[in-house]
Amino acid sequence: MSTTKRWNNRWRGPKRGGGGKWPRRSSVPASPRTPCQQPQDSGDSPYHGWMEYFPDDIFNSESPLAGRLRVFTEVFREILIDFALIEQISSKGSLTVSTDKIIDAVTETIPDFSDQLKNTPDITIRTMSLAVYHCLIQLEVGSQVMENFPLLIVRLSDFSPITPLKELRANLYGKFVTVHGTVVRVSDIRPLVTHLQFSCASCSQTFAHPLKDGKYSTPGVCCGGPMTPTHAGPLTRTTDIQKVRLQEVVTEEQNEPGRIPRTVECELTGDLVGACIPGENVQITGIVKVHQGGEEQKVRKDKCVFLLYIHANFVGSSSATGDSALVISMDDMDSITDVADRYPFGALVSSLCPTIFGHSLVKAGLILALVGGTERPTTSGIHKRSDSHVLVVGDPGLGKSQLLQAVSNIAPRGVYVCGNSATSAGLTVSLSRDGSDTVLEAGALVLADKGCCCIDEFDKMAGQHSALLEAMEQQSISIAKAGMVCSLPARTSIIAAANPIGGHYNPRKTVSENLKLSGPLLSRFDLIFILLDRPDTGLDKFLSDNILAMHAGESGSQIDLFESDLPLEQKLLSCKEVLEPLLLKKYLAHCRATVHPTLSDEARAILKEFYLQLRAEDSNEDTPVTTRQLESLIRLTESRARVGLRDVASGADAIDVVEIFQHCLRDVRSEGGGAGRAGEGKCMGVGKASKLLIAALNKHSERTTNSIFSLPEIREVMARSRIEVKSFDSLLIALNEQGFLLKKGPNLFQLQTSNCL
Repeated sequence: MSTTKRWNNRWRGPKRGGGGKWPRRSSVPASPRTPCQQPQDSGDSPYHGWMEYFPDDIFNSESPLAGRLRVFTEVFREILIDFALIEQISSKGSLTVSTDKIIDAVTETIPDFSDQLKNTPDITIRTMSLAVYHCLIQLEVGSQVMENFPLLIVRLSDFSPITPLKELRANLYGKFVTVHGTVVRVSDIRPLVTHLQFSCASCSQTFAHPLKDGKYSTPGVCCGGPMTPTHAGPLTRTTDIQKVRLQEVVTEEQNEPGRIPRTVECELTGDLVGACIPGENVQITGIVKVHQGGEEQKVRKDKCVFLLYIHANFVGSSSATGDSALVISMDDMDSITDVADRYPFGALVSSLCPTIFGHSLVKAGLILALVGGTERPTTSGIHKRSDSHVLVVGDPGLGKSQLLQAVSNIAPRGVYVCGNSATSAGLTVSLSRDGSDTVLEAGALVLADKGCCCIDEFDKMAGQHSALLEAMEQQSISIAKAGMVCSLPARTSIIAAANPIGGHYNPRKTVSENLKLSGPLLSRFDLIFILLDRPDTGLDKFLSDNILAMHAGESGSQIDLFESDLPLEQKLLSCKEVLEPLLLKKYLAHCRATVHPTLSDEARAILKEFYLQLRAEDSNEDTPVTTRQLESLIRLTESRARVGLRDVASGADAIDVVEIFQHCLRDVRSEGGGAGRAGEGKCMGVGKASKLLIAALNKHSERTTNSIFSLPEIREVMARSRIEVKSFDSLLIALNEQGFLLKKGPNLFQLQTSNCL
């Protein structure tokens, strides 16, 4: 409206001639100006801090709220006899009590307390917090606590039942729930204003205005003048706030194909900030609230789109089993004890992916990697890893991927990824920005902390191998990006499966040459298994019968793929017991959580003798056997004792581990050698011998100015250079295929790397 129009509409007084009248005054007198007053406790309230917790309510001694307040005051007066709890309140500003303890204390006086806590958690928690506040004021130390924390809060632990994230819907708005999941995202810690100081421009009075749920609002009009906020005023109160994202833990029974895991945002305040790190399994108890958000609201502002989030009241870490949802009952303990009394190692091996025919020793190595060794702190503060890493290399179609999926399913905390679609950030940790916040997002190795990370198609992720070096040895992930330097735990066992380059394993090349893997990465694997698809009429018959029987729903023949006389393998073959998948998972979780074995003197002697033998036999190899192999033997021996639920690893456990280790060494040596594992006797692998022979022939060619050699001359050069191989013909064929020696006539070869060409 223009100024002229507003002026014309104003009343100009009575018209001449008495036609107009003066405006009639209202009969209601104008309310006098009242200056802004600082909120104070109600005069009728005997409880200190009433207006802090219930600023909009007037105390009524006959109300149900006052009755519950009296009951809680008596309960917490008895609880606060413990001086340690008072110290907890003094340091954190909160009191953590068990929900069951409160229920037992108020069952007779407040029989519907559980329903009140679930349906009206905000009022119930504020009532208990006011009771604690009132009890502390009556104590001598109460005034000191109030100086640091003017507003106390009661945190309730062990609230049940656990609500799955898929059931977190709008009907739970305002309810008290407990959710379980993995922390995948953590934001920065920021200050949140809970009470903001305002001053009236007319009367200059100041007071604190509460901001509910951190949403900015202004108080009512005081004297008609504007209200001015003062962020740094003495009445302004702030608290720390941090937002985390929780992702559901999906078990094999709850898995829904084609659906991504559900997530929920959780808001941590006060002493709860910093209680979660990415990759940690936690239980969060809190109140379900909503805030506006969503993409539709940005396009059309008339739509009310809200997002659910949880205002956390309590944060608890999961148990040592790696999965707090995995509960081991007394019946389960009886079943575990029955399995341990027989031959548990054979039962676990036969129960791991029973649809895969054979591979007993490979499954034995995977079981030992799942159990892991004993984690012990060192005096120097350097962490020694207790988890074993296993690499399975072989031709396609031998069931490597199925073995990895089975390991991921029975692990107490397993993550399965495929190498051809994984990135370095997806494996480790990424640093991103969400608006103005810097957030950490956990990768597969961090999410598998205290568990197992299965990486399929390991050979397809050549660019990401360097990101695994720190996690495999130091068992941590360090990040230095955007001015942020931090380290996250990655205490996980890596189980990898790889296909050789070219589709099939080349026995004339080393493992490193077949996979294009670096020596430092290969040396971090405790066990390397090589699986080859060799034609065998009898074995192929048994394998085809087993596959057809499996598809027909029948039990196939029991025979092992390895033709060996190892006593361990014979013992594993003799065990036909297959455990239920859930019992197998609980058995492994029980081993990791409760059994922490040490090595006996007999086991130490066996491992020491075997390690010294490896060092003596491997003295001429390119990558010598180091103390990493000795630490691998120690970890695997402890794992073998864990499987039997024994606190001391015996000599028999060490012998079993040595046999598994020798099986890996035999495969690596016989299928190419020179892969960082020891040979047998004085014979070299083809890869090692090829390098030495080419170097010796080059020296001989320079001395004689001749690049053509006969077979006797090549044998003479090998004898003079002390090069010994099992098959001389296989060595010549390998050098001919690789283009180093070309055949120029009967028993004549030309060296292509000679300077005399």
